[in-house]
Amino acid sequence: TDEQAHPFVTMKYSVSPVVRVAVECSNASDLPKLMEGLKRLAKSDPLVLCYTAPTGEHVVAGAGELHLEICLKDLAEDFMNGAPLKISEPVVSFRETITEVSDRQCLSKSANKHN
Repeated sequence: TDEQAHPFVTMKYSVSPVVRVAVECSNASDLPKLMEGLKRLAKSDPLVLCYTAPTGEHVVAGAGELHLEICLKDLAEDFMNGAPLKISEPVVSFRETITEVSDRQCLSKSANKHN
């Protein structure tokens, strides 16, 4: 065998986290547990995205509602040792983009009719 050969290939995922919830501790003393738990959750699941929003909220984003539910269960029970959490309602990101040139010309007027 060649010593330079690697038996595993990095997996590529074609999904992105679209469902988000804000997570906060019920007790302020559990904040270090939450931060450590979010780091461990992000490391254990490559599809989950954990970050702190500019508003100060700790956000967990997953690939779907079921995926997010499982991640939050793991966060609370495994990574935070059962510490109580406050979890917001899920928010779904909607994104769209232009993929090709249109054959039609589109014109529009602004609401104030000056632009």
